[in-house]
Amino acid sequence: MPLELDATARLEPGSPASDPRLDHTATAAGSQRARAAAADPSVGPGTRLAHFRIERLLGQGGMGQVWLATDLALDRPVALKLLPAETAGDHDRRERLVREARAQARLVHPNVCHIYFIGEDEGRLFFAMEYVDGETLARRLERGPIPPDAALELTRMAALGLRAADEAGFTHRDIKPSNLMIDRHGVLKVMDFGLVASSLVAVPAGEASDGGAPVAASALVGTPLYMAPEQGRGEAVDHRADIYALGATLHHMISGAPPFAGDTAAALLSRHETATRPRLTAAATVKRTATLADDVVARMMAKRATDRYANYDQLIDALDRASTVRTRPAGLVVRGVAAFIDLLVAAMIVAPLMMLIPDGDDNVWLVLVWALLYPLAISRWGATPGRAMLDLEVIAHRGADRVGYLRAVSRFIVQFGLVALGAGVSNLGEELDLEALHAAGIALTVAGSVYIAIDVLYAALRSVDKRTVWDRAAGTRTCYRRRMRAS
Repeated sequence: MPLELDATARLEPGSPASDPRLDHTATAAGSQRARAAAADPSVGPGTRLAHFRIERLLGQGGMGQVWLATDLALDRPVALKLLPAETAGDHDRRERLVREARAQARLVHPNVCHIYFIGEDEGRLFFAMEYVDGETLARRLERGPIPPDAALELTRMAALGLRAADEAGFTHRDIKPSNLMIDRHGVLKVMDFGLVASSLVAVPAGEASDGGAPVAASALVGTPLYMAPEQGRGEAVDHRADIYALGATLHHMISGAPPFAGDTAAALLSRHETATRPRLTAAATVKRTATLADDVVARMMAKRATDRYANYDQLIDALDRASTVRTRPAGLVVRGVAAFIDLLVAAMIVAPLMMLIPDGDDNVWLVLVWALLYPLAISRWGATPGRAMLDLEVIAHRGADRVGYLRAVSRFIVQFGLVALGAGVSNLGEELDLEALHAAGIALTVAGSVYIAIDVLYAALRSVDKRTVWDRAAGTRTCYRRRMRAS
């Protein structure tokens, strides 16, 4: 299995990573250190630590053993994490366990595992945390890839938990599938803050920093399979390194494998630094979501931290845009009602103009006003009056956060161009007293209206994301409005 280096490890060029499919730590079960921990006879089922009774072992590693226990005071199951016997007196490891407990204790969020208690009994330092009845994301991935929409939702929950950590001044530094737990209700929780680093500005006055000093250039912490390039170089990192690791995890969820593979830790870190990530692919039924998810992963895993999402709000918004669950496309009826309201608004604007210009043609002025206001409203507010009333918006299908004016104009031309042309031809035929030209204009107007209705109907019935011809031409889509602050 591939190598994960802990906070005290140093990168060696020949460090083995024999199986790139799964991630685990160099101190995890199966390693020499973990086997020593497993042989510890002083703790087992029935052992009492403070007011907790140990039931069975859940997992173990060099940084600690995790046991299922019963809180005798409150009669509830908890997970106890305690140091192995051979490291119980190690000052650095005790400090790391305390730092982990304190970091998680400061975070009260549905997507972060909660800490209940920290204590010491007969020389054994431990803390009690929420027992999550479920499985790690790593265990789930052993059964194969996760559908894109479900993967985006799990990533969103992880991002919400990490946003809470970032707001508290913490950088996790070890985001990976085995540190993300999914309970039996499908709720994901971020776990294992053993490598957490704190920002000095986030530490309350009078308190010492819980590991706030930047990581030394010679110290490498984290998991090479998911590690940001700057973290692999041993540089000081911030939340953008966690965003990178979460992007690598999202790639793993959808593709079924980490973005890069290698036989050594050094090879893995080199690939994160220089290699091109393979694009995500999926079956035709979810191709659209996989394509949009790939765009999100590409930015999350940008080689330079400055090219990634600047904060978790931007990331969550991008995840929502890529999801057909979070960004629900608008259907036929609601689009039709919105268009009718827009026409009424345009007519109300044209009516006063016609009083000032009595010889003007109503239809031509209606088209001109509509051609001016429609792209302006889309580019400035993301919605026309009718769409805004029905809580709809027009957004860029990929990439940019807002639809530009030129893109909005092209959208208008593809959607209403035939109707506008028909109105102009009809008006010209009437002025020149050419009945055939006037009739041709009316025919074009009717054909344009029928084209709009048929395409909206077709998109609503056949398209997964309900994108019309004009949406595809302009790179946009119409959906129900999303809220800016995700929770």
